[in-house]
Amino acid sequence: MAIADEAKKPQHFKETAKSKKKKKSFSEAFIPHKGDSKKEITGKVISLISIAVLIVCLAILAVYFYHQFEAKQNNKNIKVIYNQAIKDSQSTDIPAADSTQENNEQTPDVVRPPLTVSPAAEEMLAINKDYVGYVYIPDVLSEAVVQTADNEYYLKHNFYDQTRSCGTVFADFRNNVSDYSDLQSDNIILYGHNQRDGTMFGNMDYYKWDYKYWLKNPFIYFDNIYESGTYVIVSSFVINTEPEHDNGNVFDYNNFINFKDSGDYTFENFKKEITERSHFITGIDIDENDKFLTLSTCTYEWEPARHVIIARKLRSGETTDNIDTSNFMVNPNPKWPAIYYKYNGGSYVEQ
Repeated sequence: MAIADEAKKPQHFKETAKSKKKKKSFSEAFIPHKGDSKKEITGKVISLISIAVLIVCLAILAVYFYHQFEAKQNNKNIKVIYNQAIKDSQSTDIPAADSTQENNEQTPDVVRPPLTVSPAAEEMLAINKDYVGYVYIPDVLSEAVVQTADNEYYLKHNFYDQTRSCGTVFADFRNNVSDYSDLQSDNIILYGHNQRDGTMFGNMDYYKWDYKYWLKNPFIYFDNIYESGTYVIVSSFVINTEPEHDNGNVFDYNNFINFKDSGDYTFENFKKEITERSHFITGIDIDENDKFLTLSTCTYEWEPARHVIIARKLRSGETTDNIDTSNFMVNPNPKWPAIYYKYNGGSYVEQ
């Protein structure tokens, strides 16, 4: 009876059962065994290497996305801490630090009152002793700023001093950031990564081509550890860092820290360069008595290139309400490095 039943089973059932018996385990399929041919061993080794590479790549991607998520969370937490400290100081009527000076020409007999660290800065310094300020543009960027003697360090360390590729916005080590206003650097330069997710200086790209974006967000706010400052953007341009990308020339904007009376780093040279190169014409005047804030980040028109935004500190009597932006217009003839014209055509017509 059993033999008869066996004979009645469909042919495909038998083949399926047979195929199941032939199914190899992971070890048999991928691990070289004694008796394998050279071809089988080679195939298994290649397969193992491919699996290992895939696992490593997935691990790297997982770490990358985790760090991106972590950076956003850290940024949100720092922003909350900073804004809460400001709100608390305002509710308790803590006087704001006064770093202004009626007469910048000081005599040895004049003793300035000591500057007071703001409550918000105290909160930040408790997290990171290298903290020197906070830069923000509503709906564009909001970042704590640090400074050390090494401009490389915070390229790969976050605000909590963890090794992270996203880094932290940092001031040039040569800058005097927090001091009496007249003793601060003429041009404070901040560096930050151009993160593709919009964090750090990732939203600065819009200032290169979006006229409406510029008009909507013309002001940069920068608080050092003593005082708050408001700056109006006067220039945005893309610059080369390698001489061969511009016929041997480099506009080293990052060396205009304190303007000189003569030589390469005068205010007049600074003004000429940033005016000619700017993608937009703002109509906002600047002079040698002004203080400036520069934001610098990577850009991808070619490699390596930098996108630079320069803003002027508001003068006495100026506010965000009375700055005239009616003269803003697209610059029909901005000055680009030679490499730009090589790939895009055209040329710069000197005015």
